[in-house]
Amino acid sequence: MDSLNPDGIVYPSPAAGCGRTARSGTTPGSIIANYKFLGYPDGDESKGLQTIALADYYDPCGRRSKLLHLSVAGVWCVPCNDETAAIVAAKADLASKGVVVIQALSDGPTEGVAATPSDLDFWVAKYMSNFTEMLDPGLMNLGGFFPASALPWNCDIDPRTMEILDDSTGWAGDVDTEIQPGLNALPADPSYPIPAECGDQ
Repeated sequence: MDSLNPDGIVYPSPAAGCGRTARSGTTPGSIIANYKFLGYPDGDESKGLQTIALADYYDPCGRRSKLLHLSVAGVWCVPCNDETAAIVAAKADLASKGVVVIQALSDGPTEGVAATPSDLDFWVAKYMSNFTEMLDPGLMNLGGFFPASALPWNCDIDPRTMEILDDSTGWAGDVDTEIQPGLNALPADPSYPIPAECGDQ
């Protein structure tokens, strides 16, 4: 089921609902909704387009990752191209820090024209993507977070709770600089309850 994480734990459903607000100091951010996309897990095209849900990255027990970094790009966007190349090159370093990157392609070669599966295939082949790439054509899912022309958009999420820690538009020019605000905002103790399935973790 798309609402279950890999351990069979149901995605968070806060009483106040999900939202789009990032953390501010000690004030928790919103829990991001369990958006679903079509794409290639880990950049692997061999099985065709797969459904990718944010629930796939929900990790309340801290077994797989420390930080989830969600990026949105467009084929036309020069900084998006630069960022994607840098992420591919930094994959091993990111993994050593517990950072998982997923990227959604919103536009194709023309600004404002929704990305197609062919655009995604071109993108994955161009950069030999070694992380999850997916489609969000015309920002069907993520359009409420930022202006469509302000690509790339980057968002850091606490995988223990799916709290939005940090988000920004533009490319910092360096992967470490891009992810550091999210790591800095990561609370020592989760801002939202952890499911009982995780025991005392």
